[in-house]
Amino acid sequence: MSRPGSQANAPGLCEAHSPMTPTFDPATVEAVVFDIGGVFLYPHPRQIAPVLTELGVAQPSDDMAFREAHHAGVAALSLAAAPLVEAGTTISEPAIWATYDHGYAAALDVDPSLFDAFRAAKPRIEWDWLHVDNRNAFHELHASGMPLAIVSNNSGAAPEQMKQHGVCWVTEDEELPQVAAIIDSSLVGVAKPDPAIMTPALHALGLPPERVLYVGDTVHADVLGATAAGMQSVQLDPFDQHDHYTHARVHDLAALNELLG
Repeated sequence: MSRPGSQANAPGLCEAHSPMTPTFDPATVEAVVFDIGGVFLYPHPRQIAPVLTELGVAQPSDDMAFREAHHAGVAALSLAAAPLVEAGTTISEPAIWATYDHGYAAALDVDPSLFDAFRAAKPRIEWDWLHVDNRNAFHELHASGMPLAIVSNNSGAAPEQMKQHGVCWVTEDEELPQVAAIIDSSLVGVAKPDPAIMTPALHALGLPPERVLYVGDTVHADVLGATAAGMQSVQLDPFDQHDHYTHARVHDLAALNELLG
């Protein structure tokens, strides 16, 4: 998702989750923590294309349509999650995550009558489609001397994903940038938006949360989770699907690097 921008919040959305509102002041950022899904890795078109064929839906002419579909799914999830956030409800219900699939399908011109069939036919997604430009921008930020870390709601695969796709590693490596920590929710037993998942990364970075920026693609998990932890935040919103919100947004990591100087 992309931006520069600013923006984001449905009325009361952030306030209900935390007494703080999302902030981003590039001049005060001393370290950056990144999400994985929707930042570096996406569901691969090869996994979705057969489902469209099975449903009789025309294939997009450009694979980038699948990336845009992911962010459309995230936008749908933001709308569905807003009332739960306002009510203080834990966001884990399958019905809420179904809205991501429906938003994804709609962006690929799947007829609404086929949304449930799309979701039923869709395989377990392997997040293995690398956003090469974002990876390269991450490497440039690391080369600038900025301390970095990874925090992801994941299946236990986060460390291996980062190494396999050439993003980073946690020890000194001749080929990969070294980061302070790679935190995977399944390995630490807590997931965003619970701010506790940020604690190990903040400890590894050795910085107070207000000096650390979190970068992710969702509102309820990433922006609000970071805000609850006292961190700054920016949302990757490459197709401006959250332009009615008021939190900071950028289109890609190159734009973020520019803002960070």
